Amino acid sequence: MTELSDAHTQQPGLAGRKAIITGGTTGIGRAIAVLLASEGARIFVCGRTPEHLDDALKRIREVGEGDGINVDLANREEAERFFDAAEDYLGGIDIAVINAAVPAEALAETDDGDTDYQIAVDFASYLTTTQAAAKRMKAGSDIVLIGSMSAVSRKGGNSIYVAAKSGIQGFV
Repeated sequence: MTELSDAHTQQPGLAGRKAIITGGTTGIGRAIAVLLASEGARIFVCGRTPEHLDDALKRIREVGEGDGINVDLANREEAERFFDAAEDYLGGIDIAVINAAVPAEALAETDDGDTDYQIAVDFASYLTTTQAAAKRMKAGSDIVLIGSMSAVSRKGGNSIYVAAKSGIQGFV
């Protein structure tokens, strides 16, 4: 009988690589951070909630090395603070996973302030964090933007999120 292993164990290791993950404290971002750490990359994550950051860092440190900070990427200055802290901790960035997002309601159910915030996080922060990462990375580094099937399925009820993810798809 042939033994099968996890697909990621068949890939070259990431020892010595330095990775940042925005929105790396929950969901897909957390899973990516844990996987990259388990493959040997040093990790630096950000998220908005202290409890989620603590929980994510605990898991990351069970399989590898990592740290992170709480920031709100809707604010460009906080995004810069994240990148400065990441560079201080990692000593450079080889891999940038741009993933942070917030859930969005239907446009008709959202007030103007919430709409602005959702666009700032779900779309504009992808542009600003990609730019910030690119300025700090050397040739041969990798930037990965996490999109969503919402960009193509366009299901009702979350039109702001769909618009943001469609914009990201157009950006890449």
